[in-house]
Amino acid sequence: MRAALLALSSLLVLGACLGEAEPGDIASAESNLTSAQRRTRAGHIRDAAFANGITEGYLLAGIADSETSMSQCWSELTWSCQGPHSSECGGPVVAGSGDGPCSLQQGGLGMFQFDAGTYSQTLAREGTRVLTVAGNTAAAVDFVVAMVIRSAHISGVSTRAQAIAWINGVRIGNSRWNPWITTVTHYYNGCAPGASCFSSRYARYADHTSNIYREMGASFWSTSLYAASYVHQTFPLASATFAVTAGAESRGYIEMRNTGTETWRPGHTYLGTSSPRDAASPLRGSDWVNDHRAATIDRTVAPGATGRFNFSVRAPTTTGTYTQYFNLVEEHVTWFSDSGGPVDRLLEIRLTSTAPACPAGIGSAWSCSGHDRVRCVSGVVTRTTCAYLCSAGACVLAPPDSGPVAHDAGPTPHDAAVAHADGGAPIVVGDAGVPAADAGHDGSVGGDGSIAHYDAAPPRGGHTVSSGCSATPGRGASGLVALVACALGLMVARRKRLA
Repeated sequence: MRAALLALSSLLVLGACLGEAEPGDIASAESNLTSAQRRTRAGHIRDAAFANGITEGYLLAGIADSETSMSQCWSELTWSCQGPHSSECGGPVVAGSGDGPCSLQQGGLGMFQFDAGTYSQTLAREGTRVLTVAGNTAAAVDFVVAMVIRSAHISGVSTRAQAIAWINGVRIGNSRWNPWITTVTHYYNGCAPGASCFSSRYARYADHTSNIYREMGASFWSTSLYAASYVHQTFPLASATFAVTAGAESRGYIEMRNTGTETWRPGHTYLGTSSPRDAASPLRGSDWVNDHRAATIDRTVAPGATGRFNFSVRAPTTTGTYTQYFNLVEEHVTWFSDSGGPVDRLLEIRLTSTAPACPAGIGSAWSCSGHDRVRCVSGVVTRTTCAYLCSAGACVLAPPDSGPVAHDAGPTPHDAAVAHADGGAPIVVGDAGVPAADAGHDGSVGGDGSIAHYDAAPPRGGHTVSSGCSATPGRGASGLVALVACALGLMVARRKRLA
């Protein structure tokens, strides 16, 4: 059985707490808790702290041990005042006596000594939860979270989640140990650095916290076979703006410390969606394991070591703000906390999906860019190349009619090639390629042979053109030449008439 007689040097007579005494006062308090009862009470504090997201329960137990030797009920610390009745205690809870006689009903209540004035005022502010071990611890969680947020000795903490994550990173002797004890002494007890009471009260809180950790043992304070505490993340914190263009992805990681007793392994330990658990995430990136598992741990992580979950988040195509919570899960074994507890909402990514930006000078209405017509809607540029040209945001399909279109501009081959042009006199080329010009009257023209123009002149007073050829077949080439010449003469005559 552990001796329960505690010599409380520079006690504050349970300061912020059971009342405040001048530095140097010495009080002695005998707790009726046995070693087994102390272990049970420490377990209650550990479990209640964990239910509220704090994995390092010994930090709160150190405060309770410093204040009341972890006594919740008056029967456990009979030299104190008797507070309001508690059904859990079967009688009154511990009440402080540092604010005057017990008859005034002033002083803190329960093992963490919450004090808002009189007992009635404290219950009005804190609620009847402070009359139970779990409720008193939950109220202590709320208090220490608030003091970490406002502490001048701690930086980079502005939300409850950040405060709990910071507390979960405290270890005896590490870089957060001194800021934690200084904060407790200053904001929980009310003795600021530089005051004459500070050094003795700082030592008291440090000693009780270290002693309660060693008394119960490291394995006792491990909240689970599978437990974790937050270390760092590259994604913006939920309190900051995290804007991503709709449809785009942003890659980062969340780093966690293994505070359990089991080793984490890739393919077994995952970062899963929570609150609600296993729900398909609207932020699922292309590298996710599936729609409710963002990533597996990146390496084998032994107890006390840290590992990372690397993954991307994709901004939904519908603009707006989206929140996704995460928790760790040992696949097919267990989640790292009870379902629906605060731990399910500790890891949070809050992303704002924004509309894509359009290039400068391109709006939602069609406009021209050279021969292209272009426009931009929600960052998507549509471009069409016009066949002829673009004008006022529209394609012009063909050039305007600018005059007559030339026809028969080139020579037309025949048995004897004939070249002609609109509006000009016909030129007839003989078999030998020698041009024969029509002088504008009937008759013979020189050439390779005689070419007769038959009825080449239009009939007077008429509107129709008629012509004919007759050739008397003969032997040799002369009859054929005459027939060809007649046909050509007919064609030229018609051409002249029509011209």
